[in-house]
Amino acid sequence: MSRILTRPALLGLTVVLSAISFVAFGVLPTVLIMAAGVTTSVLVGRRRAGLWRRTQHRPKGPLWRPALQHQELPAPSDDPVIGYPEPSLEQFVARMPPLAHLKLDEALRTQLDGFALGRAKRIMEAPDLLPHAAADAESWPVVEAAVQKTLTLARLRGVQFNSSGQAKLHKALALSAAQGVLLAEWRQLDDGTTMWEGNSAGVRASDAFTIQRLSEVLERKQLPDLFAGISRRPPDFEVRLLLPYALSTAFYLRLRGTPPNAFAA
Repeated sequence: MSRILTRPALLGLTVVLSAISFVAFGVLPTVLIMAAGVTTSVLVGRRRAGLWRRTQHRPKGPLWRPALQHQELPAPSDDPVIGYPEPSLEQFVARMPPLAHLKLDEALRTQLDGFALGRAKRIMEAPDLLPHAAADAESWPVVEAAVQKTLTLARLRGVQFNSSGQAKLHKALALSAAQGVLLAEWRQLDDGTTMWEGNSAGVRASDAFTIQRLSEVLERKQLPDLFAGISRRPPDFEVRLLLPYALSTAFYLRLRGTPPNAFAA
């Protein structure tokens, strides 16, 4: 039917009906028929040209689609236990891939890094991480201890601090330490009480990848606050190293505690 009622056909039909109406009924009905016919022909022409389409109303508000890393990633096929000694600044100086000395299979390294990336993202996006850590009687002493060890180490290396930026500097270090505590508690919940061999804690290979991922983001986001509290540093000292050191120190110290009763990452 739509193929028959084309624009020329409607205009011709309008002329014929208008003539009949003029003879039989007069001027007023004829004008109404002509107006209806012309309007209909215009609408049919626009529709056939693709200019008239029904609009679909979408729900108001932004559409949210979860990112890939918001989904829980599968655990790697193998996540070997490794010994984690007390952290040192030197282990973060060279930007080497994690556990490069272990000669892990490349496919396994990819799995470990992907798993660590998802875990690191969840830790970085944990809401109100510092207030939650401050309210935890077991976690906060570890955060404070890691921050103090980091500040002491910085002073021994020749770093001088200024009073005006101390609040920002302490907050940056505390956030780093809180992330390390959260990672350690996650490991404790996965594996139970940490096994120790001397001063080395038994952790998983994926933890080393997670620490590197967290450190990379911390350096990008927290360096301005870190520098705000430093007035002078020796030319041979990289200030950025204080962030991963605080994180890894808190991770190491928290592994000595008992697994947490609750976990919200």
